[in-house]
Amino acid sequence: MIESFIGILAGVLTRTIVPYLVVLKSNPRLKWKNKYLISTIAGLILAVIVSLLIYFQLNKELSFGVAFVTAYTLQSLSRETQKLFGY
Repeated sequence: MIESFIGILAGVLTRTIVPYLVVLKSNPRLKWKNKYLISTIAGLILAVIVSLLIYFQLNKELSFGVAFVTAYTLQSLSRETQKLFGY
């Protein structure tokens, strides 16, 4: 049961953090700005909220891998929809 929640949280966090790491890799001299701290905190809070919402909607007996992939996919779909509408 806790394994599936950890998988969901890891999937959501991975989908949230990977785009920043891609930008950092392409521009290693990226300087830290305090606005990133606000984005990071907001991202973490949203990741926990999304993880809880997904967890209560899915079967709680999912393996870590299935939960991770499901959460990553749902978070990716959400992010792409936000981009489509300009957010």
